[in-house]
Amino acid sequence: MHNPHERTVNFHVPYLVDETLREGIERTALPIKLEAKITLLKQMIDAGLRDFIVGCGPEKPDVWHRANQECDSKNFPGNTKLSFIILLNCWETAFNHFSEYKNHKNWIEKTTFSFGMITYKEKDKTFEKAITAFKNIGATHFKASILNNFRNGISEKSLTTMCDQIDHAASLGVKIIRINDSLGALQPHHTQWLCSRLVSKYPELVFCLHAHNDNGLALANAMQSIQSGFQMVEGSLAGLGNRSGITPIEQIINLCKKNNITLGDDPIDLDKIIIAARNCEQLLLHIPNVYRPVSGLFETDSNFGVLNIPDFLNTNNPKRHFVNDAGLHPETIKQALIKHYPEKTNGTNSQELEWQIINQLRREMESSANDAKTSYQSILNEFLTLYKNKVFTSKQLAQFYIEHT
Repeated sequence: MHNPHERTVNFHVPYLVDETLREGIERTALPIKLEAKITLLKQMIDAGLRDFIVGCGPEKPDVWHRANQECDSKNFPGNTKLSFIILLNCWETAFNHFSEYKNHKNWIEKTTFSFGMITYKEKDKTFEKAITAFKNIGATHFKASILNNFRNGISEKSLTTMCDQIDHAASLGVKIIRINDSLGALQPHHTQWLCSRLVSKYPELVFCLHAHNDNGLALANAMQSIQSGFQMVEGSLAGLGNRSGITPIEQIINLCKKNNITLGDDPIDLDKIIIAARNCEQLLLHIPNVYRPVSGLFETDSNFGVLNIPDFLNTNNPKRHFVNDAGLHPETIKQALIKHYPEKTNGTNSQELEWQIINQLRREMESSANDAKTSYQSILNEFLTLYKNKVFTSKQLAQFYIEHT
C-alpha cells in the first residue's frame, strides 16, 4: 500500500534537535567543565541550530541555567529552545533542582520537559505524579519517550503496546512523542512501517525518532523517519552518544541539503557545524575519528593516481590527495608531474627507470611507516591508559561509598 506521508526530496522538517549536551555528555567517561559545554552550545547556535537537549536525569541543570541567562541577555537568539530529559526512576531529584527556579517561571514555562521510562512503577502512577509536579511549578511543554526492544522487529502487537503508552502520554498533555530505538536495533523497513502508521494514527502529535547506531543504521533510520512523515529529527555532533553513538547531526544536515529538505526555522551553516563536530571530539576528550563521513578531518583525503576512481568519475569534490604503495605506478608518476610540474612532462624516460624509482620510493615509504607505527602505538597506549586509569568504574563507585560511610 502506498504511504501518503512518504516523501524523499523537497520538503520541510519543522524541528531539528541537537542532543550533544545530553547524549554526548553521557558517553564521555570523564567530567567536562561547564565552560566547555557552553562553548559547544555557542558554536552550534552560531551555525544556525536553535533546539537543544541540554541535560538529563539527576544532573544539575547548569547548562540550562547558563543558556537561559544568555537568552535573557540577548546573547542567544530569541527562538532558542531548550529541553531537559526527566527519567522517572530519579524524577524527584530533577524536580528538586528545577523547584529552585521559582523566581524564573518564564524559564520553566518555555522549557520542554522530556519524560523517559514512562512505564516505571506504572501502578504507582509515577508518570502522572511527575507531570503534575512539573505543571505545578509552571511547566507547559512536555515530551515523552516510548521505549521498545526492537531486536525482534516490530509487529501489530508491539505497535498496540506503544500506542497505549502514546494515548496515556497524550491524555496528560504531552504533545511531542519520541520513539526511542535505544538499542539501535531498528532496520529502515521497520522504521518506515512504524513511522507511517503512527503519523496516520496521530496527526495531531509531533513525532521524532531517537536512533542509536549499534548496527550502523542510525542515519538511515533517522532519514526514513522524516521521509515517512515525522516532523522532528534528532542527532548529536559527530554522532557522539552511548555505546556506538546516535545519528551524527552534521550527516543529517548534509544529506537533507543534498535532497532539498529544509530543517528548522533558521538557515544552517554546514561548514560551521563540521567545525563544531571536530571541536566536540576535543572538548569531550574523544579519540578523533578522522575518516568519519562529512566531519572527519581527513574524510575527503583520496588516493592519487591509478586508484583514484572519484577523479575518474569527474566528481570534482574538494579533496587532498595522498600516495601510498598500493597506488604506485608509472601512470601515477605521470599524473603527479602533470599536476605539479607540467614543464617536466616532456621527457621520454623508460618504464624500467620509472619502476626503479617506484621501488626506491617504496623503501622510503616503508621506513617512514615503521616510524609512524611506533608513534601510533605510543599515542594509542596513552589514550587507552587515559580511559582505563582515569575513568571511574561501577566497582570503584561501590568501594568509594563503602569507604566513606
